[in-house]
Amino acid sequence: MLRKSGRSEKAAHSVGEPLNPGLRRFSTYIVKEKADLDFGASSAAQVRNAARGKRIKLTVFTGLIARAGSMLMTIVSVPLTLNYLGPERFGLWMTVTSVVSMLSFADFGIGSGLLSVVAEASGRDDQIAIRRYVSSAFAVLILIAACILSVFFLFVFPAVDWAHVFNVHSPTARADAGPAIATLVACLACSTAALIVPRVQFALQQGFVSNLWVSIGLFASLAGIWLVATVHGSVAQLVMVMLGTPLVAAGINGIIFFRRNKQYRPSWLLVNAAAIKRILSTGIFFVVLQLGTSISFASDKLIIARLLGAEAVASYSVYERVFGVGTNLMLMMLLPIWPAYAEAWVREDKAWVRRTLRRSLALSIGVSTAFSVSIVFLGPLIVSLWTRKDVPVQPVVLYCLAIWCVLQCTQNALAMLLNGLHAIRVQVISSTLIACLAIPLKFLLVRDLGAAGAVLASSIAVACLSLVPFSIVVWKLTKPGPP
Repeated sequence: MLRKSGRSEKAAHSVGEPLNPGLRRFSTYIVKEKADLDFGASSAAQVRNAARGKRIKLTVFTGLIARAGSMLMTIVSVPLTLNYLGPERFGLWMTVTSVVSMLSFADFGIGSGLLSVVAEASGRDDQIAIRRYVSSAFAVLILIAACILSVFFLFVFPAVDWAHVFNVHSPTARADAGPAIATLVACLACSTAALIVPRVQFALQQGFVSNLWVSIGLFASLAGIWLVATVHGSVAQLVMVMLGTPLVAAGINGIIFFRRNKQYRPSWLLVNAAAIKRILSTGIFFVVLQLGTSISFASDKLIIARLLGAEAVASYSVYERVFGVGTNLMLMMLLPIWPAYAEAWVREDKAWVRRTLRRSLALSIGVSTAFSVSIVFLGPLIVSLWTRKDVPVQPVVLYCLAIWCVLQCTQNALAMLLNGLHAIRVQVISSTLIACLAIPLKFLLVRDLGAAGAVLASSIAVACLSLVPFSIVVWKLTKPGPP
């Protein structure tokens, strides 16, 4: 009993006493080490945040250069080629190259799916997974390219009278039709595999490197068009330098990228069925999303022409293109944030995600509003200087296009976060519902309001079926606290 009581008294006494010097030093060491670790983690997060911001700015800046090169090629190539080709062959060239827009669907969404999964794997620092995704995507796209080339050149090309398809009659134009479409298909098939490296670079937040090579390819292509025009080359040669030169630049970019980043170099041994399934399951949603968007918004001109006549389309199309410049430039500025969101989300850096979302929304709404208001007041002057003639437009058309521009830029800002968080399904559902609502609503409003009714119908559908659900989903995903 005495011994027990002594131990109890000793224990009770030790509770109130300060720690002995050895324990005190050990406790101080533990606290200091924890503080150092917390400070190190905070410093690493700050470095990553600064690096993300720097890469986004570089990608936006180089994207502007690439966009300027694309616009310059469009403006300069027309007078270079129109005079020597003549109306019929020039029309053939424009018709053939218009098929390039189909390139966005040629990879079945693999490019967008690859961007999403690589960005996510980058956030986990999982280089093995990235290499597996790159290898698998390369294998599938090479197979797609081989199928396109085989089917076209073995079955389609020999069986079709291409001069009849393009409705050309002069001997020179008839001779150009077949080689021109053959060159186009060959370039597009090769381009499907060439899309891999730019997508991976964007996913790794190195889009500025891709943009620089795109700019080099565009300016080289412009030089090639000038050279072909100087020697009065064929339409097939024009197609070759227009599409083939950027393809060469993309190939050089790919070689340099994989030499400097051997950890991502594709290998047949790493082609994986699960990786292919993951890429395709993500990418197919982007294809459906693109189709739904195209059906919803490309129907404007068809409906206006059907109800009001082709003349009403001319004025509407010109001003729609002017507002489209602002929308496209804003989208180009937002795209680099997509992979940054994915990487930050995987690292659980929700504070950066919320902060960047607020800034991107403020930038999108502010810039698009300022741009739209300026076009409402200066649009007729800009169009008259551009087209060198007066293009009449109803003020209500300008007002509706201005509203549409702001809504679309806001929607794109929200969509970048949803893309980064792999919330694609809600976008597909939204796009489908928008198409179901917008198209019949356009028929009703165009009859009463004219061409403005088409864009107003799109605005109503997007505001109700896109902005509202997107905002709710984004708020639930990014709100502070545990999910």
